Amino acid sequence: MRAKTLVFAFVLIALGFSTRGWSALVNITFGESGLNEVIPDNSPSGMFRSLAVNGYASQAPYLVSVDFTVEGTGYGAINGNYYSYLRHTSPDGVESQLAVLLNRVGFRTDSPTGYLDNGMAVTLDDRGGADIHNYRWELSGNHNDLVVGMLTGTWQADGRDVDPYGVLDSSPRTTTLDNLGVGNPNGTWTIFFADLQSGGTGNLTGWQVRLTPTPEPSSSVLLGLGGFCVWAIQRRRKAT
Repeated sequence: MRAKTLVFAFVLIALGFSTRGWSALVNITFGESGLNEVIPDNSPSGMFRSLAVNGYASQAPYLVSVDFTVEGTGYGAINGNYYSYLRHTSPDGVESQLAVLLNRVGFRTDSPTGYLDNGMAVTLDDRGGADIHNYRWELSGNHNDLVVGMLTGTWQADGRDVDPYGVLDSSPRTTTLDNLGVGNPNGTWTIFFADLQSGGTGNLTGWQVRLTPTPEPSSSVLLGLGGFCVWAIQRRRKAT
């Protein structure tokens, strides 16, 4: 009986690997480089760039990550000025979801200006390092330590879908990038930036979105069942 159960377990595991479907899944990457898009100073209307994605199978769920570069011009706008989001709209225009990328990074009860660093060339990924809203603290353990040059690295999206004029580090993070990875990837993808405080300007010079499919749930279930059977058999042998 144990032998039959063990064979069944390995069959489940084999089926799980064979049905993972990775060969049928496609990584989707799109964006723009070489831009020189001015983010209007002290303007909640901001600026946006949109790209249409078409011709892909649903293949949800998938992981979403974003790269972007914002450079200061002249004196430059401080990073704490920026509010940004990524929005996905379905092909029929009916469904729309967004992830807040930046919401006045560094804003806290004792900091009404946010972080005063100038420029970012970052990757945002919910499986990345830490919350970008508190990047100084994460880098040095001190909110007052300036970043030398542009902020770089991989960070989690801000995710605070609250009024950018009243956001705090304690505000709930309800709109992260994972929210965008549950539907059809086709449609319109829009990145938005606004500079919400006067003094200095910044330019969006490039952005890119990557959609990475995850294993199909059915294959994960088969792998899990197979692994459980093996574990149960081994435990039973030790008990006897």
